[in-house]
Amino acid sequence: MMRKTFALILSLVFLTAFAGEGYCGESWPTFRGGNLRTGTVGAPPPPQRRIMGEASWQVFATQPIQSSPAIANGVVYFGSNDGNMRAVSASDGRILWAFQTDNWITSSPAVTGNIVIFGSYDSKVYALDATNGNLIWQFTTHNNVASSPAVADGMVFFGGLDGNVYGVDLSTGWERWHHEAGREVFGSPVVEDGVVYIGNHDGRLLALDAENGTLKWRAIVGGPISSAPAVSNGFLYFGSWDGILYTVEIRNEAVIRNYPSGGSIECSPLVAGGKIFFGNIMGTMTALDEATGNVAWRAETGSRIASSPAFSDGVIYFGNDGGTFYALDANTGNILWQIPFRGSVVSSPAIGPDALYVTRMDGVLVRIR
Repeated sequence: MMRKTFALILSLVFLTAFAGEGYCGESWPTFRGGNLRTGTVGAPPPPQRRIMGEASWQVFATQPIQSSPAIANGVVYFGSNDGNMRAVSASDGRILWAFQTDNWITSSPAVTGNIVIFGSYDSKVYALDATNGNLIWQFTTHNNVASSPAVADGMVFFGGLDGNVYGVDLSTGWERWHHEAGREVFGSPVVEDGVVYIGNHDGRLLALDAENGTLKWRAIVGGPISSAPAVSNGFLYFGSWDGILYTVEIRNEAVIRNYPSGGSIECSPLVAGGKIFFGNIMGTMTALDEATGNVAWRAETGSRIASSPAFSDGVIYFGNDGGTFYALDANTGNILWQIPFRGSVVSSPAIGPDALYVTRMDGVLVRIR
């Protein structure tokens, strides 16, 4: 039986689940922008200023940062390998608070209402007050938690390196269910229409009932699935270490297309503008036509891409292990600009109306305008 420690109940907690991908002002409240994990927040209002590749401020952690940032209410939240979850001002990078855990935080935070939720390599999932970092509850699993949580319908969903997928009550932190997936679950869940989609390390893509965790269907592929899938227009897309990008027709619960990319896929796919974008360990960013699966373009970066791309205003953004951060034209794959960093980028950018935020393995969060 899992152990849950309840430390504080707020007198008023506004519980807002971000089930869709709708734009919410300056909000990018969870990994990949929303619970469908498409890497976009839909059609935001025109940016106040086109993102041109200029770094405006940096925040330094004491160890590498693998956690992708989240943005909500003018605050950027991110974890670090130094065990801290930090909240900083989106406008000027001032540190507002920090919460110390007992090990790495590679999980990306999910912000819902006044709560920040994330996992840690100390085997726990934490819920904090978003305004001051005070602990609301913590939930203990049997192993490390790298999975980035999803919040929907009053529940928190995530996977663990103990091989379980969990459904936990958002307000109390009590376990409602867990599903034994088998191998480790590094990736993050997609939640849509009462179904949780998540992959594990023995190549199983699971579709679970969000209410009780029972298995609805599964797909088995030839390698680990360590990244989050994405859902768009009735189809589910995911990559595997077998180097293939898979397309599943959700209605028929069947893989209908696969594209061999030539190298293991460790990042999550981006779905935007009628295309599917994804990188692989060979350093290739590929764009496929969403309707046909045909290649629209390929761009070579020369170094492993574990950074999941994000989209805004016709541009895709991502980094690579070589320490270069890219902005590519989503239609052509042409480089619009690039920034050389001192550290590699394995996280996914979070995009606001006039700037983006990305973390680096040299322990830096940077705001780019």
